[in-house]
Amino acid sequence: MQDPELFALLEELYGALNNEYMVLAAIGVRTTFDIATESLGFDSSLSFAGKLSQVQSQGHVGPQEKEALEVLVEAGSAAAHRAWKPTHDQLAAMMDALESFLQRAFLTNRKMRALKGAVPPRR
Repeated sequence: MQDPELFALLEELYGALNNEYMVLAAIGVRTTFDIATESLGFDSSLSFAGKLSQVQSQGHVGPQEKEALEVLVEAGSAAAHRAWKPTHDQLAAMMDALESFLQRAFLTNRKMRALKGAVPPRR
């Protein structure tokens, strides 16, 4: 991962998870998604709904993953604004959605572009 702000945020998120700070971790999941979209070049002034729409329209996620990310954002908002405390399983589901998004957006896509350039064309 080349974005130091995103990397530092992930370190804090995993620290909150390791210490079972469930509300803070849920907020951190939402914030990490937000910063990740900015790292991908999306306008920071966009609402979460706007970022989710652009993430899908630019091909970073499909409809099902967009729906999972919408739930992730809403859960993080509930933790931040309504003091909702997720269970371990609920937070694990949020992390699964976030990590899948990060894996695809920052690692898999970059590796596949490199692989595409390395594969010789058909003759």
